[in-house]
Amino acid sequence: MKAVSMVASALIVAGLFGCATQPPEPPKEPVATAPVEPEPPTPLPPRAFTSDTLYALLSAEIAGSRGRFDVALANYLQQAQQTGDPQVAERAYMIARYLGDEDAALRSAGIWAQADRENQDAQAAAILTLIEADRLLEAFEATKGANTRDNGALLQSIAANAQQVTDTQRELLLEQYQQLRKSDPDNASLMIGTGLLLQQQGRAEEALALAEQAMAKAPDNTHALVLTTGLLHQLERNDEALALMEQRLAAEPGNTRARLQYARLLSFSDLEAAQEQFQQLARGNPRDPDLQRALALIAEERGDTETAERAYYALLELDQNTSAAHFYLGRLAQERGDIGEALKHYQEVEPGDEFASANARIFALYLAEGNTASADNHYRRLLPLLPEPEQVQLTLVYNQQLQNSDLLEQALTLLNDALARAPENSTYLYARSMVHDLLGQHEQAENDLRTLLQYDPANASALNALGYILTENTDRYAEAYEYIKHALELQPNDPATIDSMGWVQYHLGNLDIALRYLRRAMELYPDHEIAAHLGEVLWVSGMTEDARDIWRQGLALQPDSQYILETLERLQIDAEGLTATPADQ
Repeated sequence: MKAVSMVASALIVAGLFGCATQPPEPPKEPVATAPVEPEPPTPLPPRAFTSDTLYALLSAEIAGSRGRFDVALANYLQQAQQTGDPQVAERAYMIARYLGDEDAALRSAGIWAQADRENQDAQAAAILTLIEADRLLEAFEATKGANTRDNGALLQSIAANAQQVTDTQRELLLEQYQQLRKSDPDNASLMIGTGLLLQQQGRAEEALALAEQAMAKAPDNTHALVLTTGLLHQLERNDEALALMEQRLAAEPGNTRARLQYARLLSFSDLEAAQEQFQQLARGNPRDPDLQRALALIAEERGDTETAERAYYALLELDQNTSAAHFYLGRLAQERGDIGEALKHYQEVEPGDEFASANARIFALYLAEGNTASADNHYRRLLPLLPEPEQVQLTLVYNQQLQNSDLLEQALTLLNDALARAPENSTYLYARSMVHDLLGQHEQAENDLRTLLQYDPANASALNALGYILTENTDRYAEAYEYIKHALELQPNDPATIDSMGWVQYHLGNLDIALRYLRRAMELYPDHEIAAHLGEVLWVSGMTEDARDIWRQGLALQPDSQYILETLERLQIDAEGLTATPADQ
């Protein structure tokens, strides 16, 4: 069940699974293309275009033929606004869609729809652009008098996209849908749209009742089926949801949308069956990247490396989700010992979700071979190609891998260079303070943290770290307490800060208070360092068996924990038997 839950979560994160349903497909709009060569002129009725307008339109066509679609769009949009001509506005809209300019698409579609009220494509385009701009109440109003090919699909799309807006806006939209239903109670699309809005407001039972009404009114409506089964799943009635999907697929085996919903529902309970469904979908739609990604995720989770590998290579051929594909293929190569192939794939991962992990593996592979020059060359080659946030991320990743390889002096040099480029960067200052501390250079660590706090006095991590370093390495416990107290006020539920408070209270001689904080930290985040601290306070408080139990827990988490082993040595306690459970004693 744990594995099923993980892959279902991955599908959600990847955008492959909506909470209960996905937005219905809107009615088809005109193909948003901008041809490289000018289209042959369409005969137009006589227009009173000025010479300036004609010149601007001609310039736009010439710019488009030369690939300067931004210039073409600017000219067409300007002339659409000045002339109100529907064909000029339509052309502006087409180019805006091609360029992905949502604002220009919204403005040009509005002009087009206003100028040509009988044109179904124009009316649909205006509503769709309002939906994309999250202006859903306006889109809803526009559907009332619009002449489109499928107002029902637009109403469903408006409702489905309401999950992007505030609860208040969604509630207003729900009131509008419910009001419209009074005059059109048998409209299945309105039932579905209202159900979607109710679901988003957390009213799943009411939503399900409407979805089932929509299914009864329109038995062949796949959107009603998807909403119904999604809500059944949400209400933990997954068996009923699966039974409905199986019944529909037995009658309509070629219903791709229904099969996709069936596969998603199976991913929560039966990964093998879900994979079979996604394989069938991918065979029928081999160029659909979402299906290939879903298939790859499920096969990867099941350990079916052959299927996952094929799906990831398919994504590379489609030039979609390439970073995820390269990362997985790199991992696969690394697991079989092909380090060269692994490095080749990892180096293709671009900034995004897998970027940090891929580069961590690149550095780790080089450093494991003692090839620090290649690790450094990779870092220095990549750094200037990245924007600042990714530069910081890359530097921290390299720093961590240098520390993991016990190359602390090289890590210090790395961070010195980073701070030479950005002297006030709080992230670099914090990272360098930690390296100074590991090197036993506690005064330098303290100086870095104090400098950081000058720039960022409310930095809770820096306050906590400074308080902890003072507690560990000086007798300035009262000063350390003030820093940790401030940090705890800023992040009262942070286990590391709670642990620091317990540790400084111990050094201040407040054993009962220390135990209260340290027990809470261990409950929030079981960790071997916290176990070392809690065990010591228990031991000093005379609760020796409790202390041994806590140290056993810590060693179970980290068998070679230096924090616990050093604590035992300092307290002159025999470590023998602590790695066993109490029942084994």
